[in-house]
Amino acid sequence: MIRNGDVARRSAPGHPLATPKNDRGGETAARFRVRMLGPFELRHGEVTVRLPRKAQALLAYLAINRNKPVPKDTLATLLWGRSGTEQARASLRQCLAALRTALGAQAELLVSDTATLKLADAASLEVDAADFLAWSRSEDLPVLQKADALWRDELLAGMHISVEPFERWLAIERQRFDSEHLDLLFRMARDHAAVGDTAAATAACRQLLAFDPLREEGHRLLMTVLSNAGNRGSALLQYERCVEIVRDELGVEPDQETVNLAEAIRLGILQQDTHIPPPSPPTEPEGAAISASVSPESALTGPPLPEKPSVAIVPFANLSGDASQDYFVRGLVDDLAVALGRERWLFVSAGSSAHTFDDSRFDYRLAAAKLGVQYILKGSIRLDHGQLLVVVQLIDAARGTHAWSGRFQDQMDNLFALQDRLATKVAAAIAPALMSVEVERALHKPTSSLTAFDLYLRALPRFRTSKKDNEEALALLDRAIALDPFYASAQALAARCYQFQLMFDWRSPGDPGFAIGIRRGHEAADTGRNDPEALWMAALALAHLSGELDFAHALIERSLTLNPNSANAWIASCLLESYLGNTDMAIDHFQRARRLNPLDMSQHLHWNTVAWAYLGAGRDEEAADAAERTLRVQPDYPPGLRLKAVTCALLGKAEEARAATAQMLAKQPTTTVAWMKAFLQMPLQRNRKAFDRYIEGARLAGVPEGS
Repeated sequence: MIRNGDVARRSAPGHPLATPKNDRGGETAARFRVRMLGPFELRHGEVTVRLPRKAQALLAYLAINRNKPVPKDTLATLLWGRSGTEQARASLRQCLAALRTALGAQAELLVSDTATLKLADAASLEVDAADFLAWSRSEDLPVLQKADALWRDELLAGMHISVEPFERWLAIERQRFDSEHLDLLFRMARDHAAVGDTAAATAACRQLLAFDPLREEGHRLLMTVLSNAGNRGSALLQYERCVEIVRDELGVEPDQETVNLAEAIRLGILQQDTHIPPPSPPTEPEGAAISASVSPESALTGPPLPEKPSVAIVPFANLSGDASQDYFVRGLVDDLAVALGRERWLFVSAGSSAHTFDDSRFDYRLAAAKLGVQYILKGSIRLDHGQLLVVVQLIDAARGTHAWSGRFQDQMDNLFALQDRLATKVAAAIAPALMSVEVERALHKPTSSLTAFDLYLRALPRFRTSKKDNEEALALLDRAIALDPFYASAQALAARCYQFQLMFDWRSPGDPGFAIGIRRGHEAADTGRNDPEALWMAALALAHLSGELDFAHALIERSLTLNPNSANAWIASCLLESYLGNTDMAIDHFQRARRLNPLDMSQHLHWNTVAWAYLGAGRDEEAADAAERTLRVQPDYPPGLRLKAVTCALLGKAEEARAATAQMLAKQPTTTVAWMKAFLQMPLQRNRKAFDRYIEGARLAGVPEGS
């Protein structure tokens, strides 16, 4: 709270934050500026306002999430990590007080209630990061230049808070802003080139390639600009640099488009401005960019794209220097095609067709068009001191962009065992990455042309984020099922929506509406007998909604038989085995999932799942650690908060247990011991020991009894 004395002192003419006066004695509109694209700065007019480091971090986080209420417990965990206790909340209050003092008369920008805090959107506050994001998406070159002028360095350069949640958040945000900056530089370079400003185009290209030397379209643009300016030698030198970089970093040859451009420059047949893209046009309808990126000859050949995402795996380059290993490389590609083919939502082109492109310098756009696929998967294999290194690139051929890349390393031993291990690792990483790309595509697709699969993809990010989002996801899935009544994955995800309604108490246990979720689960099991994703989703929904544990167990076993590379199915198995009391098997299945996909975006679900296994095994310290890991990823996740409260209480950590309970009740106020019993009676019907220990811990943690 601001004291009157503080306001009076800041109003004094000599105070650094005193509001400036105009010639008539009135106040001028001195503005606060938060600068985050580079080292953090808070300025009031021309005065730099000093803040403690964590107050800087707090203001930065609120500025990135401007005008969005953020739970105070989330902020406490973000900045003080594991100490999600009254001490952390007290530290947050002190930090907030310092921030209010610094803002002075503008302290009302910090809007607070008992549970949340937000930074208001007001004309008296400028945030360079917000302006950058808005301006960088303009189609006007001068506006793009304004955005670029804001960029001093990476987001919050030099800021280091030794707390894992903040460091993770900052790493993700830095990646997001870096990506926006790279796209901005490319568009600026392209637009400068298109209007003949060679110097500005060259400077922007070089700046882009300094940040991202693997971006071949940047190399191509710079080669074209230099050639059009009469510097063919410099253009070809740039090509040689590009070749060296992609060989050294990725172990592959440049794209065929880059090779063709270099040859045209070498022969002197590149016509002025032919290869410079036009200035940023207005947004085109879906599909316009695709048709523009495919050459006329490729557009006339090959089958149409299938309705679901499609990929072809072309032969990998053998960089081992041993031609006798070609059979191993081909075998790995074939095994990888089989492994990816287990993903029912994905069309994988027949290996025999893809093997026709057995040349590292093929045109991937032409290959994609001839094979009738959207994505091309290419890669290379080489030996390095007894280790086999596999580099893989997923290319969105229609758009001419790199969608994903990864490196995989393994010890050279039995070649066939190695081949199987590598195929498993690569497939387990590619499938979720490709699904993420497809979700992003579906979210930006015009609503007038959505397929059942698009509707399913739009529902995926929504079904467990909030009650409102859950209801929107169900509506999307109902539309998908109406378009395709035999769409098992949509039916299974709809069942999962009801499962999460139960887990988060968005619908009371015993509500007759859960019958719809049970019906959807059975529909998915019936129609998706050969769909591994649908089977494990239906299994989890039915285990929670109707307690059909044996049926759920059979569904997950079949899912894993169909696709043993699914980390999600192994996590589902971990949870079900925990419920059944098979804790050693549950922990083993968790470890399998982690080996398959250690960077899964839903790690909080994984850790929360294995916490159940440790709890059932009586390994309370490990259960508490797993619950804590859950909350590091998602600090306000109700199931994680419940498990933290229970495990801390069982370990005698009363203060931490009650703090977790308070945080849980702030997020899910209806939680009581009676609700927990009703929620757990189905999944834990055969594991009374785990049920009793959980309820005991909840009571010790101070969870209200309820009725």
